[in-house]
This record gives sequence, C-alpha cells and structure tokens, in this order.
Amino acid sequence: MFNRIDILLKLILKLKLNYQKMSTKIVRIGVCQLNSRGDKQENFQIGEQLINQAKKEQAKIVFFPEAFDYISESISETLEKAEPIDGPIINGYRQLAKQHQLWISLGGFHQRSGDGTRVLNSHLIINDQGDIVGRYSKIHLFDVQADSQVIRESDFTQPGSSITNPIETPAGRIALGICYDLRFVEFARLLTASHENGAQILTYPSAFTKHTGEAHWEILVRARAIENQCFVVAAAQVGSHNRKRQSYGHSLVVDPWGKVLLDMNLDSPLVRTIDIDLGYIEQVREKMPIIQHRRRDLYTLMSPTTIIVPIDDKNEEKIRWGQLEIKRNQIFFRSTLTLAFVNKKPVVPGHVLVSPFRCVERFSQLNPEEINDLFQSTQLIGRKIEEYYQAKSLSIAIQDGEYAGQTVKHVHVHILPRRAGDFEENDTIYYELAHHDKRDKGWREEQDMADEAINLRKLFYQDT
Repeated sequence: MFNRIDILLKLILKLKLNYQKMSTKIVRIGVCQLNSRGDKQENFQIGEQLINQAKKEQAKIVFFPEAFDYISESISETLEKAEPIDGPIINGYRQLAKQHQLWISLGGFHQRSGDGTRVLNSHLIINDQGDIVGRYSKIHLFDVQADSQVIRESDFTQPGSSITNPIETPAGRIALGICYDLRFVEFARLLTASHENGAQILTYPSAFTKHTGEAHWEILVRARAIENQCFVVAAAQVGSHNRKRQSYGHSLVVDPWGKVLLDMNLDSPLVRTIDIDLGYIEQVREKMPIIQHRRRDLYTLMSPTTIIVPIDDKNEEKIRWGQLEIKRNQIFFRSTLTLAFVNKKPVVPGHVLVSPFRCVERFSQLNPEEINDLFQSTQLIGRKIEEYYQAKSLSIAIQDGEYAGQTVKHVHVHILPRRAGDFEENDTIYYELAHHDKRDKGWREEQDMADEAINLRKLFYQDT
C-alpha cells in the first residue's frame, strides 16, 4: 500500500517538475546605463563598447536609455544635432546589431522631423539582421516643474500620434514606451490587455531627473510590473550631463511579482546582463488572475484608435472561425482583438468579413473591449475597402443568430462596397447576403483568396 503511494507521489512530483520545465523560457538581456553628453560620436563609441560586452556575456537583446544619442545644453543645439532615421547614428547601430547578431532597443532617438523646428523622441527596435522592426514616438511629453527647474519638452519635440503594438523578439513581446510614459497607467494597460498578444516586457528607457527619480522612479517601475503582471525593463541615464541637466540613474529590471532583479545604482557607463524567465509571467497570472477578475460590466479601458498587429502566415496553421477554419494567408488585417479576411463567396467584389479573434457566437457575448475594437476596425477597414474598390457607399451588416441568417457561429461583420446600379433594387443585397452561401456555384479558389489578401494587406501594412 505504502509503496503504491510512494510511487504515485514520485510520479506527481515528476509531472510537476516537467511542467515547470516546459513553462520556463529563460532569456538573457543586457541593460545599458549611460551618461550621454553633447558629443554624438563619443556617445556612440561608448554604446559600441557596451554592445561588445553584452555580446560576450551572451545577451540576446540590449536595452539603451532615452537620449542614448546625445543630451545637449540648449534647444538650438538639440535641433541642430538631430538626424533622420537613415542617418549615421541609427545606421551605425544597425551595423552593430547585424555584426553581433544581437537585437537592440534604442530608447529615445532625436529624430529630425518636418522643417527641423522640432524633433520626434523615437524608440526603435533593431533585430539581429540590422532591420528596424519597431518604432514608437513618445506621446506623453514632459512639460513639468521638477523642483526649481521648469522643463518643457513640447518646446522642441513633436508628440507621437499612435501606440505601437508589442514587438515579437527573442525576449518575448516587448512594448515600447519612453520615460514620462511610465506615469500613465492606461498606456501600460492597453499594451498588456490582450492575453495572447499583450506585452510580456514593458520598456521605459528614461532620463528621469534626480528630483523626480528620488521620489517616484522605483515605485512607478514596480507598480507597472505588479499591476500588469509582466517584466519591466527601464534603462536609464545617470549623472550630470551639462550645467543644466542631471539624471537619477538606477536602471531597473523588475519581475511580474514586483521584485527588483537588477538595480544599476549610480554606475555609468555600464552594461549588466541578467536572465529573465518569461514562463514566470504565466505562473504569476495563473495564481492571481487579475485579467479574469476585472469587472468589465462596471468599467473598461478602450483605445480610441485601432492598434494593428503584424500578420504571420509563414506556416499553414489555421484559425478557428466558429465551426470552420480559415487559413492565415486569407487574413489581411489584424488588431489586438479583431481580424479581417477575404470571403470565399462574396456577394459583390470586395465583400470582406471582420470578426473578433475570440470565438463568440452572439453579439451580446462580446465584452466592451471587443465591441470597441471590432467597430474601430470595421470603420478603418470600410474606409480603405471603399477607396480601394472605387465604390461610393458601403453596406455593413451583422447577422446575429440563426434566424437572422447567421450560418457561421462566430460573430462577424460583412463589409460590402457599393456602386451605382450594382442591384436593380437596393434591398436585393440583403436577400443575396442571406442566400449567397447556400448555392453550389460561385465558390472561390484558395489561391484567388490568398492573392486578394496580399493586395489588401498593402492598405494596412506599408512593408508588405
């Protein structure tokens, strides 16, 4: 009897260990702390040395702070030294990434903008082939009184106009923020809200002032990690840059439980490497399922813009759509909660379908975030589709339930471009919508659908 219990306990322990091993994904990252000055070339040489060291320590990605390129004493000098994305500084880091086969997060680049009277504060992600795969321009500008010093970033910086979806990297899905963004809870929540595509690492490359850093830096970084149950990597500037500017330092890495894994104190310039376990995110979220406990019936958080997600159809994996499946190469649009794909039996040319990613049969079963994203996406797609097919109007319809004509048990929106005279009687389109998929003829070949999806993707993805 006892032998059997002992065997059973050993088996349970073995299964537990195997599960823990399967849920572990350890990756080594590098964090750079800098004391940038006005000399761009000198700053770059220091960055190169830190990248060399990170590579020797087998890091997969290196995080740089805000203003890694330079910190100047005056606005005129800041504007004068700004460069375009294809300028020598970024091209230099792209070459380093390719040379060392290392990903780099460049956390706050003075990007020349427009007529040169202002810059964009841009965060770039460069992959190990030297390609820029992520770009975000700071949307919250630091216009505050810090102690006795008044700082107005908006005097020389143009705010960004969009939120960048998390970027897939060897260190998981990384969300791009910059410095002052750290203080905005909603910004982080939007980037981590989607369980499937949400950020696993929030990044806040920074140049916190000494005054604000001493008061709030660690508290804010730990709070963003705890409330979003993800890692936070915050590379920082440190020390005196010139007569007017001093930064707090203390670059941090914090885990999903809020534990400080790395604090670089006041050392500079320096790179530290550390192993993080992405599997720990799911462990924390499973034990304390905050996302599931949110009261969506009482409150919600919704973005006023559609955050577009890259599409990966390199394999033949299919996606469940009600009782059916659709191939990834038929999808032409993807947001955090919504996808759109071409139709196997269109009523009119350009007839496409928009659907929540989560499989839900009835419209009433959608949560507020899904409703918001579905209709934001429908509006964006409808505008693009109408223009692309040179239509003059749109018919937009949802068949909500069996007796409304729904045949696929998954909420979906029909978008149909309309032209003058496409039907003798306008309302005939609703009859056709109810009967078109019940006829034997007119079904399209899969290659035709894939070709149409490729063309439609170009409306939403410039690099397609």
